[in-house]
Amino acid sequence: MLNQIAQRLVPSLGRSTKMATTPTVMLSSMYRGPRLGGASVMALARPVSSTASSSSTVPLIMRYTFPQVSSTSLIPNSLSGAAATPSFSSSTPYFMGYNYAQQTSRGFASKKHKRVIKQSKGFRGRANRCFRIAIRRLEKSWQYAYRDRKVKKREFRKLWILRVNAGVRQHGVSYSKFIALQNKSGVILDRKILSGLAMYEPFSFKAVVDVVQKMAVEGGDGAGK
Repeated sequence: MLNQIAQRLVPSLGRSTKMATTPTVMLSSMYRGPRLGGASVMALARPVSSTASSSSTVPLIMRYTFPQVSSTSLIPNSLSGAAATPSFSSSTPYFMGYNYAQQTSRGFASKKHKRVIKQSKGFRGRANRCFRIAIRRLEKSWQYAYRDRKVKKREFRKLWILRVNAGVRQHGVSYSKFIALQNKSGVILDRKILSGLAMYEPFSFKAVVDVVQKMAVEGGDGAGK
């Protein structure tokens, strides 16, 4: 079949299988375009020079030019109402059948998809660019955030207790006794403030411990140190 097409396109080549097989395969492999009125664009090819012979050194692709087809001629039942007539121009060779436009990467059309991808920035793997994976990882991250907002409060309370305990033991008082004395003395300082004083203001923290012990003794409690 390829040999018959080549013989119709290039009658000067004759019925030589050796001369017709290679150019036909090359032309058929290069063109995969649309068909115009039942005939392909390859059938509309015409030789540049009618005196070209099979022994010519000019390549087959260079000796044949292809018509340039307008975009409206490929659309049946055009909106203009006129018959779809292709506009041909043999000034430029036409090898591929139609112009391949440069493809652009497809973005997300949905606002939800865009919002999910934006919120999943920094996730590992495809979770930061693939919506199906990103939405699952994002929902899981919300679960972790809800849980850890409560865990964070616990962890900081533990840290403040450790700092206060280390500070009051330098003055001979345990943490539990200091908290009991503070409740009876009326000194209102939470653990966050006390831990900051113990870390960065040791002399101020010592004054607070002395005041708590003194007011607790004056209040009738003889626990002292």
